[in-house]
Amino acid sequence: MSELLLRPAGGLVIERVEPGSLAEEMGLREGDMLLSVNGKRVMDTLDYRFHITEPSVQITVRRADTTFTVTVEKEPYDLLGAEFENDLADKIHTCNNKCVFCFIHQMPKGMRRSLYLMDDDFRLSFLYGHYVTLTNVTEEEFERILEQRLSPMYVSVHATDPDLRGRLLGKREPVPIVPVLERLHAGGIDVHAQIVLCPGWNDGDALRRTLYDLALLHPSVTGKRSGTLSVAIVPVGLTQFRRKLAPLTPPDSGYARRFIREVRSTEKMFEQRLGTRFAFLSDEWFFLAGEPVPGRQYYEDFPQLDDGVGTVRLFLNRACDLSRRLPARLFVRVQATLVTGELPSSLIGRFAQMLMRVEGVELNVCVVKNRFFGGTVSVAGLLTAQDIAHTLAHFPAHPVIILPSICLREGTLFLDDVTVGQLAERVGKRIMVVEPHPAALWRALRALASEVK
Repeated sequence: MSELLLRPAGGLVIERVEPGSLAEEMGLREGDMLLSVNGKRVMDTLDYRFHITEPSVQITVRRADTTFTVTVEKEPYDLLGAEFENDLADKIHTCNNKCVFCFIHQMPKGMRRSLYLMDDDFRLSFLYGHYVTLTNVTEEEFERILEQRLSPMYVSVHATDPDLRGRLLGKREPVPIVPVLERLHAGGIDVHAQIVLCPGWNDGDALRRTLYDLALLHPSVTGKRSGTLSVAIVPVGLTQFRRKLAPLTPPDSGYARRFIREVRSTEKMFEQRLGTRFAFLSDEWFFLAGEPVPGRQYYEDFPQLDDGVGTVRLFLNRACDLSRRLPARLFVRVQATLVTGELPSSLIGRFAQMLMRVEGVELNVCVVKNRFFGGTVSVAGLLTAQDIAHTLAHFPAHPVIILPSICLREGTLFLDDVTVGQLAERVGKRIMVVEPHPAALWRALRALASEVK
């Protein structure tokens, strides 16, 4: 999350005014700070969109040291045509939980401040699909969720047993979630739930109870228009920095295989009773078990894609589509090294082999072990520049290094505060950052070929 989100701004700063828009007619400019709409303070773009729907709109704006008000008559629900630098006008709402599995508590000291920010902000749940526990929401904020119909929400449940959920969240008291979800559903709010699975804590009977309790909140059971629509189950991720933290055991391959079988049998029951698989396993489970990811049908409409449920299947399907469009050859030779983490390495390796069926394409795959975080961390999105540099120093890399964009924050910065440019200088290679999609990688290779021409 941007450093801007760590600082209170007091209002929404206009980044762009659309030409010919109402905002331009009102005299609004880039850099103006929108403070309120119809006398109501605007805390974020959700507030702005909600209050701007009135046919008569009065806006209070701060420009430099001057504050002024302007009024416009418009059609209901018409927007003004102003875009903002940030979605929030105040600080991110932070988390006061001490979850036993919290990744931020497992990070080393000395990294940039924004990486230690624990958000539990219902607005980011609606805007970006962030998972929230709802334990840090005030009554006023809860009423706002219902009033503005901020649906769907993404909720970290972990367990429906109040005592167990309390222990998982690091609380000394029970933390019930089912009544909270029922209140959301009664107010027309859908929920997608998440369970971070910690072996020995919330698996077994506890998991079965959680899934059953959540299934009872599905619209096909309650008859309501809104409900808990899906549950993502992700394995706990542990780093080497867990001293003085609750003892947790990561799932190994044998556990993952047994767990997949158990959950798949539960999914079949849900399909029969709810008309949906309802509980979805994240991609890591299949990598851990050494089993192929399910087919497209398993993921239905991909309700939990942002939680890593189905991203591999989408990648494979898109790679298959791309393979049908690949040319027989490139007329110039293109050499590049693909960098990835341990977990997706076999997938990226197979994709590289597919691309090398095109004559003139020469690729190899550099698999980077995450020495920085250690533990069970093996995804590409948590690679650091120092680990990439260390691995490339002992790898027969091609002149061009291709990195997945998920390694970076703010577009250019690694987790260890190194920029892409600094890494390029360190390894003495050209670095290209590419979105982790098959077509994007192929476009990057074609761009390299065009340069050679």
